[in-house]
Order: sequence, then structure tokens, then C-alpha cells
Amino acid sequence: MHDLYCKARCHRQAGFTMVELMIVIAVIAILTAIAVPNIINSLPNYRLKAAARDMYSNFQKAKMEAVKRNVTVVLDFVPASNMYEMFVDDGAGGGNANNLTRDGSETLLGTFGMPNDVTLSSASFSGGTQKAGFNSRGLPANSRTGNVILLNNNSRYYKATLSSAGNIKLQMSSDGINWN
Repeated sequence: MHDLYCKARCHRQAGFTMVELMIVIAVIAILTAIAVPNIINSLPNYRLKAAARDMYSNFQKAKMEAVKRNVTVVLDFVPASNMYEMFVDDGAGGGNANNLTRDGSETLLGTFGMPNDVTLSSASFSGGTQKAGFNSRGLPANSRTGNVILLNNNSRYYKATLSSAGNIKLQMSSDGINWN
């Protein structure tokens, strides 16, 4: 009798039944069906935030390079191409220094494109230009202040504003009007 009881007890502890496994698989499938669309919808917002932080970092890098090299460093935004570049405006190779234009053989420090689902909506700086930069003291080159706006296809916006003191402020908006 003892052997029969032990065999029955051991058999019950052998594992999961097919019904239990099917219930677990069904629960996992339902949770996945709920979570995946939310993740997919939030990807453009994550990309926008990452692009805004990268742009902020590149403003800071331009400022540091200008002070370190004792020259003007420019960020040239091209919304039509959805990209921008950073270069040293020192007049190297027959170029004109401090004209905020890459000419001669002035050093290109980087070209930066926007990720999928992110658009370089506008760049507007004083003097009616899409170029900003920093002089050797870390202040805006040629006193140009203004902002750059990034947009994603979820109608979220980020704006980077360059102040007259050379500070960069990053703001987010869900309508492009009211900035946090």
C-alpha cells in the first residue's frame, strides 16, 4: 500500500498539465498584444527626446571646442536636409574667419542627421540665419541668438534656445506653442 501511495504522489508532482501550459501561454499572448502597440507608439517620442538631447550636447560641444581652440565654432542647421553640421570657422586654407560660413579648408567637426520619425522643423537665429555658433569666450558668435525646433510624427516638439549669455535651454511642447 505504501508503494502505491508513493507512486501516486510522485506522479502528481511530475509537472504541469497541458491545460495549465495553455493558460499560461494565453495570458502571455494577451499581455504581449496589449504591450506591443504601446511600445510602438512611444518609439517616436523616445527618438525625439534622444535627438533633442544629442543636439543639446552638440551645442555644448561647440561651445567647449570654441573656448578650447580659441576660435569660432559654428552649427549650421539645414532643415530641408534634416541635418546640421559643426565646423571650426577659423579661416583655414584661404577661408574667411568668423563669417559663420564653411569656406577654404575649415575643419568639419561633425555632420548630424535626424533619426527616423524626427524632423528638423526650423532653425531661426538673429540676423535671419539658420547658423549659430560660439566665439572663443563661449558667447554666441556675432551675438546671434535664437532657437531650433525638432518635431516628431506624434506632434511633439522640442526647442533648443541659445541665449545671449551662451546658455542653451531645452524645452518640450505637445502643440508647438506652450513650452515647458
